[in-house]
Amino acid sequence: MTNKMAQFFISTETQTYVIKKLTKLKQGNQLLQDFWLEFITWKELSGYNEVALVDLFKKEIHLALA
Repeated sequence: MTNKMAQFFISTETQTYVIKKLTKLKQGNQLLQDFWLEFITWKELSGYNEVALVDLFKKEIHLALA
């Protein structure tokens, strides 16, 4: 519930920035653990639900891992 309340107070500019950051994020040569840490840093601020976040995460990791 705290996360839901916190998201209510996030500005649209911040949320837009985070969504752009998440959609451009790619695993590339990073270890999956490093990529995951970066992903979870931004996910709470995105306003996306769990289904959308899982879908986005799968699109951004190496195909062999998805």
